[in-house]
Amino acid sequence: MIQAIQLLLSLSILVVLHEFGHYITAKMFGCRVEKFYLFMDWKFSLFKKKIGETEFGVGWLPLGGYVKISGIIDESLDLNGIESEPKPWELRAKPAWQRLIVMLGGIIVNILLAWFIYSMILFTYGEKYTPMSSLKDGFSFNEGGELLGFLDGDIITSIDGEELLEYDPTQILSIIFNNVKEVGVIRDGRRRLVKIKKENTNEVISNITNYSGNLIEPNTRWVVGGFLPKSVAQKNGLLKGDRIISINNIKTPFFNSDINDYLKSQANKNILLVVERGDNIEEFNIPLLGDGTLGVFASQEEYQKLRSYSFLGSIPAGLKKTNATMKMYWGQVKTIFNPQTGGYKHVGGVITIGKLFPNEWNWFWFWSITALLSIILAIMNLLPIPALDGGHAVIAIVEMVSGKKIPISVLMPLQVAGMIILFALLIYANGMDVVRLFN
Repeated sequence: MIQAIQLLLSLSILVVLHEFGHYITAKMFGCRVEKFYLFMDWKFSLFKKKIGETEFGVGWLPLGGYVKISGIIDESLDLNGIESEPKPWELRAKPAWQRLIVMLGGIIVNILLAWFIYSMILFTYGEKYTPMSSLKDGFSFNEGGELLGFLDGDIITSIDGEELLEYDPTQILSIIFNNVKEVGVIRDGRRRLVKIKKENTNEVISNITNYSGNLIEPNTRWVVGGFLPKSVAQKNGLLKGDRIISINNIKTPFFNSDINDYLKSQANKNILLVVERGDNIEEFNIPLLGDGTLGVFASQEEYQKLRSYSFLGSIPAGLKKTNATMKMYWGQVKTIFNPQTGGYKHVGGVITIGKLFPNEWNWFWFWSITALLSIILAIMNLLPIPALDGGHAVIAIVEMVSGKKIPISVLMPLQVAGMIILFALLIYANGMDVVRLFN
């Protein structure tokens, strides 16, 4: 329920501000905006109020939202008066460059919103970062990472010649999503270059959900940093600062995703934890519950540092984070539309997005995920598909270059085709979510 509420609130903020981007640019150029809706009002709306010439409202169907600008063929497919001579207040009467700005207005607002959110997160919470120099035990890799050429214990030092001073998961993901050619590592005390082959990258992306654990993760000691509510570990005697060194006689020198997978396999069973507490070694019998979790989170104090930002300093830092996230997500989008990678198999819909949010309310994570979704919304709308902002922008650019308007007889079929493509993508993405529920 908490995940659903966060998802609904986040998407509502993003949709309203996205549509506001279209609204404000349309009004700026003297266009009439007939409707401004959060959610779809097919047949009826939950709320509506006319202010000036615009009807503001909330629809009953929680699928995005829209603004209806006079003189544009949009998802409403309303052709009323579209064949007549353009009126001064209609978008079709405006120069192509103005129509382009209106079409990109929502995307621009989403990018600015992500920049603002990231800046305010950095100003409010600061930024925890991990110097690469603190990761002396290197990294662990699953089958996919090994296929790329890495070995457990490798210390990553550079990506395509750029030295890594801090551990950044977004930058690490670029190894598979951004056509990285080589990665510098220290292996057995010697510097080496791992050549990343494109065919191996495609295979990893295609099978990424079939691999155990994470592709690449740093080796950090498993020290208890705190407890979740109703933690079975805390209930049975573990303390903050304990280092867990084995489970059922399986050594756990580092905390990684394989440990979580093993604990889940031991759900509803008793497990033996061996813990290093100060100079002593102690054992604990822990009865796991049905979720197979200990209810502890690992401390990163040994590895992480906190960087604080002034208000002015947070603005360029927020821009840098926005650019890095856009680059990372654009790399993922390219893999989705590249059949060789099989990335289309990992597309998700509403359920996948909802699972990004934590089960407990946390403002830091809420705003972090909202910023990410704002970038996702911007990039997806930029795709040159008719019915999306990117498709309308392409039409405006074509008219700017050619100096001729595309006739209604062409625009209408394009809009219909775009909507068919869009609905097909929505059905496919959410259908994949449903399939995964039963796998």
